[in-house]
Amino acid sequence: MDFYKIALLAILSIAGIAVVRQLKQEFAMPLTIGVSVLLLLMICDELYNVVYTFYNFADSANIDSEAISCVIKVVGIGYLAEFSNNVCVDANCKSIGDKVLLASKVAILFCALPVVEKLFSVIMSLVQ
Repeated sequence: MDFYKIALLAILSIAGIAVVRQLKQEFAMPLTIGVSVLLLLMICDELYNVVYTFYNFADSANIDSEAISCVIKVVGIGYLAEFSNNVCVDANCKSIGDKVLLASKVAILFCALPVVEKLFSVIMSLVQ
């Protein structure tokens, strides 16, 4: 991952946004969100390799792909929730950000439910 590009873009963006905030306050927030999305897209390019590696590990270990998919979805939901919450906090809407975090926890619960159900059925079959 070319982290130095991400760090450089972030630092230059902060400097640019600080100048824009002094000149035209109303342009600062859309610019901040735009830079944040651009940084997120730069990171997502690298995440493809990580996801692909997880699926290769699952294939080599004979792990059900549903479990790996669940783990990847949960991690993705967590990162997206944190990103969304930070944007809300930057926009001085902390209460909305808190609702995003709550919704992400519910989404994670629903995502993990099939895996927990499968685990419960395996435990029940071992007990009987």
